[in-house]
Amino acid sequence: MIGIKLNTEFDLQVIVKKDTEGKIVSGLVVGDTTDQEAVLVLGMKQGDIKTDPLLGPGLTKVVRGRINHTELMTRIRLHFTRARIDFDKYKEQINFYVNQKLK
Repeated sequence: MIGIKLNTEFDLQVIVKKDTEGKIVSGLVVGDTTDQEAVLVLGMKQGDIKTDPLLGPGLTKVVRGRINHTELMTRIRLHFTRARIDFDKYKEQINFYVNQKLK
């Protein structure tokens, strides 16, 4: 997904560009936001967003509770789908990066 990017502190990523007169002509960084959206979704619990109170897998509860791998993946898939993130594509991308680092 293309959108406004965030920095590592989840603030707007801004790179100020000025013209020859010193006036700001651009600043917000736009690009692929899939990673940041996935991180935000995984960190949410239900009720965090008023416009979509069902969004948020509540992984902190999962860590403390007993849940198997299949249930965890089903929960993440459900919430990614709700956030319009292609779970299978994102899972492939993560596996690719993990395998690259292991080589």
